[in-house]
Amino acid sequence: MGDHPFHAVADLAAKQGMDQLVLKVAKDGDYVRLVQQDPPLFFKYRPDPSDSLDRADLNDFKRLTLSEDDCSVGPKATLDLIKMLLDKFADYQPKR
Repeated sequence: MGDHPFHAVADLAAKQGMDQLVLKVAKDGDYVRLVQQDPPLFFKYRPDPSDSLDRADLNDFKRLTLSEDDCSVGPKATLDLIKMLLDKFADYQPKR
């Protein structure tokens, strides 16, 4: 499922040196998330189904859901939005 909008966003992020924002793909491409370790955040594309991997692997991470509109204007605009959200949640700490 290489046409998922997060693939192009992850490629652009890597080209910009954003090495903490990584693409997590599982289940033969049916599960796609963008994950940032510090702060512990992950981005989900709203049309994608919820998945138990979110709870199993990313339970202490804050989920930020991007809408179809957020991802429809191209990877640069989507990455700009993600950068703004990363900045907004820069002090996020998981609840213990």
